[in-house]
Amino acid sequence: MTDQLERTTNLLALLLESRVPLTFDDIANQLGDQYPPGHAAMRGAFERDKGLLRDIGVPLETEVLTGSHAGQTAYRVDRGRYELRGLELTDEERQALQVAVAAARTTEAEFGMFKLGGVADTSSTITTNLPELELLPSLRVAIAARATLEFRYHAAPRRLRPYALLLREGFWYVIGHDVGHDQVRTYRVDRIEGSVEQGQPGEFERPADFDPRAVFPSDPKELGDDDRTAVVRIDRARATFAVRELGADAVVRHHDDGGVEVTVPCSNVDAFRSWLFGWGAHAEVVAPPAVRAEIIDWLRAMASRS
Repeated sequence: MTDQLERTTNLLALLLESRVPLTFDDIANQLGDQYPPGHAAMRGAFERDKGLLRDIGVPLETEVLTGSHAGQTAYRVDRGRYELRGLELTDEERQALQVAVAAARTTEAEFGMFKLGGVADTSSTITTNLPELELLPSLRVAIAARATLEFRYHAAPRRLRPYALLLREGFWYVIGHDVGHDQVRTYRVDRIEGSVEQGQPGEFERPADFDPRAVFPSDPKELGDDDRTAVVRIDRARATFAVRELGADAVVRHHDDGGVEVTVPCSNVDAFRSWLFGWGAHAEVVAPPAVRAEIIDWLRAMASRS
């Protein structure tokens, strides 16, 4: 079960993004795996989350539906009432606020970032703005309908049986069974290229024991559409710290001068690059050549702008 702060953050993001009011069943379909099992326990946790949102000033509105959903209560958050408009913050000012929120580590500060159109991370890292993506409603429909999706990702065609959507560090990810690779894969929604084709409802069943948090990579360097790894040489001054972080199994070679070579996931090249540069001059990519070339090209591009 996800902790309440993360779960309520996802609930607020879901309500802010949705173009229509959502019933409890709609919310449970999207976030149910983040709640405790059992209808009564799930409903109780949902009521506590609603109370938390209202306690911190979120204008959570309800309405009774008509038509085929007559009598059901639906929930929505009016973005116009909730978000602060007209501040015209620069990227630097927004990042400064996110640093302050991370330092404050309070629920009010965490959710307050949504008023600025962003999401805060209470760890030491800085996250990007919460994206507004046109694909999200259609992805949710496909997940609820158990309909297969076809799209392009990194210029390659994909066929996915979508199981769940997750919000992590300001980005939406769709998780499901990739038919072509015959395995569960995670795709960042904002990197899906072009339109998405949806198949017929009921084309598959999500495994009963599927838990998106269990398959979602805990290491951001693993968030990609492949399983790439790089070999990085860490010099003697930082070798002990690198082995402590990555584990002894990551070591592929010990050098006579005390340095080590370690394998590091690099499916998400942005996260890998951030990790690499955190070591400063103490780390160097030695393989594979394509990853080394990517890092060199990026450094040259940055140098040419200065």
